Amino acid sequence: MTKILVLEDDEQVRLPLVDLLEANGYEVLTAGDGREGIERARKDAPDLIISDIMMPDVDGFAVFEAMQSDPATAIIPFIFLTAKTDPADVREGLGLGADDYITKPFQPKDLLEAVRVRLEKYQRITSAATTFNENNDYDQIFIKDGDSCWFVEYERLRLMESEDNYVRMFFDDEKPLISRTLNYLEQRLPAKMFYRANRKQIINLKWIKHIQPWFNGGMLVTLKDGTRVQMSRRAAQSFKTKLGI
Repeated sequence: MTKILVLEDDEQVRLPLVDLLEANGYEVLTAGDGREGIERARKDAPDLIISDIMMPDVDGFAVFEAMQSDPATAIIPFIFLTAKTDPADVREGLGLGADDYITKPFQPKDLLEAVRVRLEKYQRITSAATTFNENNDYDQIFIKDGDSCWFVEYERLRLMESEDNYVRMFFDDEKPLISRTLNYLEQRLPAKMFYRANRKQIINLKWIKHIQPWFNGGMLVTLKDGTRVQMSRRAAQSFKTKLGI
């Protein structure tokens, strides 16, 4: 049975919402605040999350960011259901990458339709991921930018570049922006293939076309697509050791 996690601190809203979802064939998990919601999502792996924004301790925006920072929960569809109707709040919620933003009071049919659409998309993504993993021998990374998702083999991923609290991923002709940090990616990508060239960039070693000396003992690396990446002296020394040059 499809599992939906509802994060809502107001019992007068939570209980009717649970009844509505259960009456339509869903298994419903609940949490009364954001911190509990994060724990339940990681423990119970729901198929979809519906979250209020204004909750004690940890608000809905922080819950969504926590979900996005964990690969195990990053692709779970996330719907904000909230009394915050200000356009700035709507923009913030959708700007973070949430799948939908529904304001209270809501029409049950509208919520159920949003749930249905998001679950169908989630099932297509997870089905594609299973097929992808079963039919190729290469390691890959899952990339999600808003409603767009990709499964990208490491060899196609040539460059990652930090932009504030996000990272721009460069592969093929795509340049999606994901809610991650370079430190997070550096810890999880294979060190034999990727290298942290500087504070803002990670490069794919297989994409290197040319290396030349640069200022103050640094290096200038040119990738096969023409992108130039500067390395500091310290990074260059470590890079030379890594490559045995």
